[in-house]
Amino acid sequence: MSGITLSASVRQNLLSLQSTASLLATTQNDLATGNKVNSALDNPTNYFTAQSLNNRASDIGNLLDSIGNGVQVLQSANTGITSLQSLVASAQSIANQVLQSPTGYSTKSNVTSNALTGATATNLLASSSTAVAGSALVENTSGATNSVTGTTLLSGTATTSSHDLSSGLTTGDTLVVNGTTFTFTAATTSSGTTIGLGDNVTDLLHAIDAVAGGTSSVTNGAITIGAGANGLTLSGTALSHLGLSTTGDTLAGQSLTIAATWVGNALTPRTTTMSSLRPTTRKRGAVRPQRARPVPVRTMMSPVRKRTSGWHSRLT
Repeated sequence: MSGITLSASVRQNLLSLQSTASLLATTQNDLATGNKVNSALDNPTNYFTAQSLNNRASDIGNLLDSIGNGVQVLQSANTGITSLQSLVASAQSIANQVLQSPTGYSTKSNVTSNALTGATATNLLASSSTAVAGSALVENTSGATNSVTGTTLLSGTATTSSHDLSSGLTTGDTLVVNGTTFTFTAATTSSGTTIGLGDNVTDLLHAIDAVAGGTSSVTNGAITIGAGANGLTLSGTALSHLGLSTTGDTLAGQSLTIAATWVGNALTPRTTTMSSLRPTTRKRGAVRPQRARPVPVRTMMSPVRKRTSGWHSRLT
């Protein structure tokens, strides 16, 4: 094929058309993107300046979103605080109503108990805070009067050479020290709370001291039981054999009298012992006693409150 020969004027026109087409494409791209500068080739300075501004705008947009989230959190917190204020206001209103209203109950009964010798407001057991001394004892030595010492045996047969308690202990006797019960057996040695009748007075006192926390002794035939930091209570059948007496009243067997009244009617006063004390319940007009069981007794008692379902006394 032979080459095409263009004249100078035609070549100039062709170049003009090509330039026009290029400018048209550039214009269309600018219109489509909305950017005057679309690449670094168009204008490096304006391109990188625009890119930096776009990044800054994006950062500011993200910061604005964070601020919006913070505002939402504050609004939620404000809503919660407002709800709490409403709740506190309601509680204050109820409290004021209670303070302004008359007493919701009145005393309908009184409770009295037998006097506990030596008892105090903090200790109903009336335990001794000092050592307890017994009466002088003698041994069962035939033909002689010897005072009891620490080596005197707790029980034995009287002979001219015996050194036993004249009022000897017997199997089954008990000694209760601060609530711990010692039982006397026919054994010759002691173990724990089991005291053998073959042991001597010193062995018994050591066992007592381990429980009471005091220091006991025998002086001129008299046994002295030491009191520890928690005081000392003594009871049991063995006390008389040791020349001692009961120390500290226990609540067992004590009576509690409740003299009760009702609206327009008097209820029969009742007396009960501490070992069976338990409140009664009233259901459909009948008072039915509950099964007896021991309950703890403290030093304060609350008044009886009138209820639509009956009345009750409560120990607190």
